[in-house]
Amino acid sequence: MNLSMVHHHTGLEASGGATRVAQLLIDGLELGGVPARLTFELAEQSEGEAISPDELGANIPRGGIVHVHCTGDWPSLLGSIPTGVKTVITLHDCELFTGGCPYPLDCPMSESGCVDPCPRNFPDANEVRKRKLAEVARLDPVLVAPSRWLARLAKTHLLRPVKIIPNGIPWPGTRVAKAEARKSFGIHPAARVALFAAHGGMNAAYKSGDAWKGIWERLKADMPDLVCFAVGGDREERSDDFILWPYVDRGKLFMLMSASDALLYPTRADNHSLVVLEAMAAGLPVVAYAVGGVPEQIVDRMTGMLVPSGDTGRFVEAARSVLSSRSMVRQMGQEAFLSGGRKFAVERMVGDYLHLYENL
Repeated sequence: MNLSMVHHHTGLEASGGATRVAQLLIDGLELGGVPARLTFELAEQSEGEAISPDELGANIPRGGIVHVHCTGDWPSLLGSIPTGVKTVITLHDCELFTGGCPYPLDCPMSESGCVDPCPRNFPDANEVRKRKLAEVARLDPVLVAPSRWLARLAKTHLLRPVKIIPNGIPWPGTRVAKAEARKSFGIHPAARVALFAAHGGMNAAYKSGDAWKGIWERLKADMPDLVCFAVGGDREERSDDFILWPYVDRGKLFMLMSASDALLYPTRADNHSLVVLEAMAAGLPVVAYAVGGVPEQIVDRMTGMLVPSGDTGRFVEAARSVLSSRSMVRQMGQEAFLSGGRKFAVERMVGDYLHLYENL
């Protein structure tokens, strides 16, 4: 079986997750002896090939399957794929069926089309959306969504079935001891540690980055021993016990998660977040808004806490209840690690996709 995958580094927060899922699939396929290659529209890494959207079709192996994860130009990319080529599309956000929005949020877009003019200034949004829908109808691809939430939206707009394959990541066999992780960062063993993490840090709009410091200040007022790390921005800075870190590699982030008591994740929109899965793999409870596919990852009051979207007061209250109880941190973290390992290990995700490819 030949498989060609394409991913475009758009700079959007969702693209990092799409890149990693594509790479994890490639690695899993290679271990299973399935010939596969990874292609990019912008080859920012040494591996992979730089192929523009309108050239993808010419680079599909004869009789192969093309699996598309993300692109900066859906109409051109889909238009380059010849009719009849076996095509799989994994939706990592909503952009395949919108005029450009990764997540419509409160946009008045309806099943019939985008509003003209686009309130977010995407040019020719409704026409672009129509071109995408027409290419999807022509190619008749297998559509995959990592969450039931996105699958329902995609079915509504694309008028076709969508298979659900949750994201997966490598799951450790055992947890790193919190004392050991804290020692590596010089964090006091008795401190309470909260963590915010997102690509873009405090500038991450969809992740409420602009609200992070305010949430921490309200928590700090009740918990003098609280330390907070805010990871993913473009600078390193410390203000009292609020510590800003730029983007760190996955290994360092995992150790910081192992050293923390809760991931605070006030995301305004999400599909099936890899950050949430990484927290679970580190045995870290997650406090989050119940948006998108997040409730399919976090079991409220068992592996974390879910609160209504945008309700900052209830978010702070939920975070306070978790951070103030060491037994809750321990119990939720253990359940997150065990249940996540059963549902979200990378081997399960690769196996689900292999089954899908075989059915093609």
